[in-house]
Amino acid sequence: MAAAAPAAASRATRAAAPRTKWGDREGRRRDILRAAREQIAANGYLSLNMREIAKGAGVSAGTLYSYFATKEEIFATLYAEEIAAHNERVRVIGERATDLEGLVRDLATAYLDLYAAYGRYFTTWSALVDEDKHAGATLPPELGHALRTAALAQGEIISEAVARVADAAGVGLRDPEMVPLLLWTAFNGLGDHVTSGRHHLTPFSTDQLIDATARTLAAGLVTEPTS
Repeated sequence: MAAAAPAAASRATRAAAPRTKWGDREGRRRDILRAAREQIAANGYLSLNMREIAKGAGVSAGTLYSYFATKEEIFATLYAEEIAAHNERVRVIGERATDLEGLVRDLATAYLDLYAAYGRYFTTWSALVDEDKHAGATLPPELGHALRTAALAQGEIISEAVARVADAAGVGLRDPEMVPLLLWTAFNGLGDHVTSGRHHLTPFSTDQLIDATARTLAAGLVTEPTS
């Protein structure tokens, strides 16, 4: 009997939550995205199911499809929102940074939070979107624009922060235009390792790997002192 308590509590919580009023389309949209976000947090991207999302949002399947055509579109919407929120975190990290190694360490730590929730599913999502394109389906243009805009903004924030810290230290940057891409590539590899079964094959903790990544990248990004 005790095992049923959490489920009963969960049902009670859902029942107590205020219902979005009829006609409040923005409220319905938030409900749908919340339900999808909860599914991803609980079981990952592959668990997303349109019927279950509709159930969690308290709407009919028909209503759900009037907002989002596919679960891939829902994932892209959530991912774009997460990147935008992540960018604000990156901006603060960049503004507070005083040394390059510390900056890279903090950026890597922040990125792993994003990667654990969404990044590790991005390749799967991209493959499914590519299949949809071949079948004639596409993401809404405004959604693709939001993803590109958020990604470009992140690159600019990181570039400016790295350049500022390097300049304060009196060092130059090797290939400064490639800095965001190099960091993004390294962080993705790190994220893929620590969120997969491969992390059991090495004796290093996530913190140790982040520290080593920060030391190596910070040293490799700069040239000799400029003065």
